[in-house]
Amino acid sequence: MRIKVCGLTSVAEAVMCASAGADWIGLNFHPASPRRIDLVLAAEIIAALPPTAQAVGLFVDRPMAEIAQVTDHLGLRIVQLHGQEPAEALCELAGLQVVRAFRLGSREAVHQMTHYLRRAEELGRPPDAVLVDAFAPGQAGGTGRTIAADVLDALPPLPRLILAGGLVPENVGALIAHVRPWMVDVASGVESAPGRKDPARVAAFVRAAKARFEPVPFDP
Repeated sequence: MRIKVCGLTSVAEAVMCASAGADWIGLNFHPASPRRIDLVLAAEIIAALPPTAQAVGLFVDRPMAEIAQVTDHLGLRIVQLHGQEPAEALCELAGLQVVRAFRLGSREAVHQMTHYLRRAEELGRPPDAVLVDAFAPGQAGGTGRTIAADVLDALPPLPRLILAGGLVPENVGALIAHVRPWMVDVASGVESAPGRKDPARVAAFVRAAKARFEPVPFDP
């Protein structure tokens, strides 16, 4: 079981999350997010991370050329697309590991996701991992909402499924057992305020998640 903590806004808290056992540290570049950081802080966080943790850049509906420029500047190798980016856009991110996020509010949204993934396969550029998050109108993520159980039950088998949406130390174990994802992603569920990670909750989350399964290696 692997863990991503997303929306870090300080070097100290990013290092704390990595030291607690987070495998991926999410850096949010979405201008509308309260967890958004600039390139200077992002570079400082990346430089401070231990070798056990990798940084992930989160983008929402940004031009692919801009994403490529940011990742090249920062040395990022993993990006998360969390908006309405078409399957064709993934072809423009050669050399990067791409996590495609889908906000699921219904079974129909799962069908639409499946169609998207089929199209990406046809193009020869499927995402390297698929993240599922809860849907909230007008919000790209970090809402604290969980995905409805019937929607989770409709998910197709995916080898690198990342589960997000309302995860907290108190429910992550049960949701891992239900969905059996490759990775879990948390933001608001371990915060004392938007963007401020609480060390005790981060530690509790990592313990609860890793208690379920042995770690699965990530092949970049």
